[in-house]
Amino acid sequence: MKASATLVAAMAALVCAGPLPAHHSISMIEISTPIWVTGRVIRYEPVNPHVMIVLEERKTDGRIQRWNIEGPTLQRLARMRVADPFLKTGDAIEVCGFAFKKGGLIQSMFPDADGSSLPLVHGHMLILPDGTRRLWGPYGKLDNCFRPGDQTSTWLEFLKADPLARDGWCSGRTFVRIASVAPKEFVDEIDKHMANPCH
Repeated sequence: MKASATLVAAMAALVCAGPLPAHHSISMIEISTPIWVTGRVIRYEPVNPHVMIVLEERKTDGRIQRWNIEGPTLQRLARMRVADPFLKTGDAIEVCGFAFKKGGLIQSMFPDADGSSLPLVHGHMLILPDGTRRLWGPYGKLDNCFRPGDQTSTWLEFLKADPLARDGWCSGRTFVRIASVAPKEFVDEIDKHMANPCH
């Protein structure tokens, strides 16, 4: 009798909870190859399970490509102390993101105006309109957001100003089987000059 009452209570809790939001992990993301998207913000949606940005990129041939850029959870966004509104329609930003592995269940969260699916990437780092770097989503390998011409001083400023970015940089050292996009000399220089080196 006691077991049946427990089972009924558990089932009632599940029914009342409603559908659980889809969630995923870094194992679902291709962190070895960064995808850079540069464009204007069309929508900024601080929603569960992940904050979403719809970005409009103008290709060199003049075509327009829209992207869904997945970001942090709302809980993580609160810990990041992001001002509201963080992004406005029309803001020009750059995103270093990583694609979801083929065959996964993740689909475009916000369809385009015609109902078609938009390409979806997990945005790991943003470069804001004023040039400030900002760690965004938790899934990625931060040193794979390196681009030729990046200055160590800019990266050091970014890592010193943002504890989550510093932690992301350091945790990237654990992905030894995944090659770094950044040259070893660049990574070594950053590590050497960080106030609190990675342990």
